[in-house]
Amino acid sequence: ASIKKSPSIATALNFGTTLEGKTIHGIRITKEGNRKSPYVTPGILFVGAHHAREHLSTEAPMGLIKYLLENYGTNARVTKLIDNRDIYIVPMLNSDGAMYDIKGRKYKMWRKNRRKNSGSSFGVDLNRNYSFGWGTGGSSRNPRSDVFMGPAPFSEPETMAVKKFVEEHSNLRMLLSYHTFSELILYPWGGKNEGVGGKDQETFVKMAKQMATHNKYKPMQASGLYIATGDTCDWAYGTQGIFCFTFELSPKSRWRGGFYPGAKVIDRVTKVNIIPALEMIEWAGDPYAVLRKRKGDNVSNGLKLFTY
Repeated sequence: ASIKKSPSIATALNFGTTLEGKTIHGIRITKEGNRKSPYVTPGILFVGAHHAREHLSTEAPMGLIKYLLENYGTNARVTKLIDNRDIYIVPMLNSDGAMYDIKGRKYKMWRKNRRKNSGSSFGVDLNRNYSFGWGTGGSSRNPRSDVFMGPAPFSEPETMAVKKFVEEHSNLRMLLSYHTFSELILYPWGGKNEGVGGKDQETFVKMAKQMATHNKYKPMQASGLYIATGDTCDWAYGTQGIFCFTFELSPKSRWRGGFYPGAKVIDRVTKVNIIPALEMIEWAGDPYAVLRKRKGDNVSNGLKLFTY
């Protein structure tokens, strides 16, 4: 699967530039006709690797790209989704940190980006650097901390790239941020214990439970894991009204591989998260439709067995 082999539906996306000057690469997948009228077709954004050591969070969106491109035109469900949705996938937001983590072919447990802080420390936790609730708990003002929130909201070019892109694409209704590990489906709020309330609360819960039937992850409000402020999903939902989820991918625990479970898990983790991703792509058309789901509906109808 490649952009060159799928020019009618796939275009390269320059999402922004990292602190060290690397291009943040992405892909836009939608039929050509939708590209002529940008930002009208219902849209969704998938983002991997906010955190450097979470390499599986890049592999899962890469697998999704492969699946979508290879099944367009032969799989009725995938074809219909691509024809009627504007899909953006950015597999590696924090390439500076990710490349540093594997430098010298040795894992370093590096989490942050590569910002040179005051003193001798490096790095800002990109998933504590968003403006909504920034600095109000579950993050640190200490530059040496793994959860250092940065000197100000959106101080980092990587998070600013997300902000700029989302604000410029008013058609985005869903967002998925891939992380590892713990096998969880998380939804806002992450920064406070209260739920978002009302119809939106119902929608988040129903979506999470439905996706969990496919990947067998545990659905829960993000703050139930721990309080974390300045994160992607609180910002996306709190300021843009986007239904945003965080997937904490496999393994379930540090005892089963933690951040470095090995290449052997890639196929399985990619496979179990395909249908949840397809569901989110569908829901981008009308997130509240999940509340009207008829008994007996099955999102997997029409899906070919996954091959990878």
